Parts: sequence; C-alpha cells; structure tokens
Amino acid sequence: MKIFEYKAQDGKGAMVSDTIQASTRQQAITTLKANGLTPLSVKSPDTFAGGAVLSKGISVSEKSAFCRFMATMIRSGMSIPEAVDIIRSETENVRLKKILGDIAFQTRKGKSLSAVLSQYEADFGIVFLTMVRVGESSGTLEKSFEYLSRQLSQSHELNQKVKGSMMYPAVIVVAMIANGLLMMLFVLPKISGVFLKLDVPLPFYTKALLVVGNFFGDNAILVLGLTVVAAIAVFMSFRIRSTRKIIVSSITRIPVIRKIVEEVDIARFAGTLSTLLRSGVPIIEALDVSSRTLSLPAAKSEASEFSKRVAKGESLSEVLMGTRKIFPPVMIQTIKAGEQSGSLDQVLSEMAEFYEKEVDYSLKRFTSLLEPVLMLLIGAVVGVMVLMMIAPIYGIIGGLQSTISR
Repeated sequence: MKIFEYKAQDGKGAMVSDTIQASTRQQAITTLKANGLTPLSVKSPDTFAGGAVLSKGISVSEKSAFCRFMATMIRSGMSIPEAVDIIRSETENVRLKKILGDIAFQTRKGKSLSAVLSQYEADFGIVFLTMVRVGESSGTLEKSFEYLSRQLSQSHELNQKVKGSMMYPAVIVVAMIANGLLMMLFVLPKISGVFLKLDVPLPFYTKALLVVGNFFGDNAILVLGLTVVAAIAVFMSFRIRSTRKIIVSSITRIPVIRKIVEEVDIARFAGTLSTLLRSGVPIIEALDVSSRTLSLPAAKSEASEFSKRVAKGESLSEVLMGTRKIFPPVMIQTIKAGEQSGSLDQVLSEMAEFYEKEVDYSLKRFTSLLEPVLMLLIGAVVGVMVLMMIAPIYGIIGGLQSTISR
C-alpha cells in the first residue's frame, strides 16, 4: 500500500488536504469519490524532488531532531498525527516525508505509533522502536523521545568525530592518487613521444616506462574511465553490507584501529543500555537490543548471550566478568558497584561519556601518529615520481654517449 497526498472538495465546496493509503493512484481517487469528495490533486510523495532514485536515507541528526520536536509537541498536549504533520511540513528529506505521511495517516485510523514505525525498522533501528513501544505502553512517550533525542545526538557527535579524524588521511591519499594520475596522463606521455623516436639503446626499465607513458597518453579517455569505474567500485564496496564487513574485518586487525573500534563499541553499548533502562525497558530485553549496537563480530556474537545468562539469574557484572577481552575490568567493577547501589543506568551513562572521551583522545593520538607516516609516504611517492621522470633522461643520455663513443 502506498501513501498519496490529495487535495479535494467536499460536498459543501470546502477544500480538504490530507493523505490516503491505497495500492494505486486510481484506487485512491475511487476511494475519495466514494467518500463524497471531488479529487483535485492526488500524488505520491515518492515523485517529489526528483523521485525515489534521488532520495536519501534518514540521517542520525534528522532522527534526533524528529525526537526532540515530538517530545516538545506531545508534552504540550498535541496529538501524534498533528505533531507528525507539522514536522512533515518542515522536513526536506523525501524518504522521511513519505514515512511521516504514512505515520500521520495510520495513527489517525487508530493504529499505534510503534506499530507504524515497526514497518520501517531499517530506517529507525531496533533501539528506536523498542523505546517508542515502551514509552507508549507506560504512558511516558515524551520522555522516551527525550532520551532518544539525547542518545542519537551523542551518537551523531561520536560518528562525526570518527569521520572528521579520517578526513585528513583520506584527502592525502586521494591527492597522491590524483597527482600520480596527472603525471602519467600528461607529463610522461610528452617525454615518451620524444624519447622513443630517438634511435638509441635504452635500459629495459626505461623503455618499459616510456611505453607505459605512451600508452597512457594514447588512451587517456580509457584510463580516466577505468579510474572512475574503480572509484565507484571502491565506494560501492563500502555501501554493500557483505563487502563492507570484509573490509571492516580486515582494517580492525590493525592494533591501533582495533582499540578505537573497541572503545566506540563500549561507548555505544553502555549508552544504549543506559537509555533503555531509564526508559523502563526490562534489562533482559535491553541487553538483547544493546548487543546489536556492537560492530566487532566476535563481540557481537558473545554479547548476544548476555540476556540469556541474566535471565538465568546471573548479574550483569558476573556476565561481563567472562568477557574481559571486550569490556575492561574497570568498567565491570563500576557496573558491579552500580548494581549494588541500584544506580546501574546512571553508572552506564557515565561510562558511556568516559569512553566517548577516550575515543576522542585515541583518535587524536592516531592522527598525530598518522601524520608523520603520511609525510614519509608522500616523500617516497614524490621520490619515485622524480626518479620515473629522470630515469628515462639518464638512460637516453647514456645511450647517446655510447653511440657517440663508437
């Protein structure tokens, strides 16, 4: 079923604007006429802003803003359909606009917000859906949205720190590749065109280099096309889940990067578990949901057993005690103290903040270590490029000298 926006006239001639759910546009028009309305305009939000092909997903910051606005509007006494309609009128994200239209339509028909959102788990995630469902059942939906907004905002800041730290090395690597490509396409071919015409003996590596330069010059469009295809393939490999897992698994074997990923996992796990417990989610369900936020396969597999062990009567600290490779001893002891004092959610929140700061420090140390390595790499690449340009000249001069001496 699709959601269609419509403008119509009722029996008294008054204008009516709303949304309707139907399989096709024609079915939507038929339903409107059956309800005594004269359709003036019926269209799907999917056709807006260039269509679904150009639409993007829902970012963490957009979900955080949605939660913040929902908490404020529900607290003021506004109904969910009214609040969603207001947010929908302000959003520019095509995907989010479509989902909000569906939420407004189905909640007006009596469906619960959590039931509608469950149809969009891929967009919002299990943590989001769990907290909304618990908030509805406990009558504290506005508090659930407040917690979600705070948690999503912290997650967004953490992601931005990681992306910001990776931006510098990424720019350097791209610049080196672009510089090398320009040299091979425009500088070396000109040298090759001149030197290959000279009838002098050349070393094998010099001749090979000149032939490669000549090939690049004669097939510049082909080389550029292959470069674009390779860049797209690299980009898509990070977008496809299966290849992304392989790449992440390979990268996280590097000790420095693995340590950062572990700290990010601990911060997310502790922050998510704290937020769920504060929202009134039972600890067994909260552990089951929080374990899904871990990114390292080994940690995720082991954490999936946490809820089962707690259900058997073990405390959280006892469960974590057997996972010292994932969760450090200081965190386990702090959680044990929180369990004894009855402030587990508060302790977890503090641990999440602590490890978010640790991630920040680790990223700074990593980038400070990476900078001199990149400088050495750039120097080596520049040196190789200089040798690549000078080697043919020396080879030709040597060939000319041998010819003259004869």
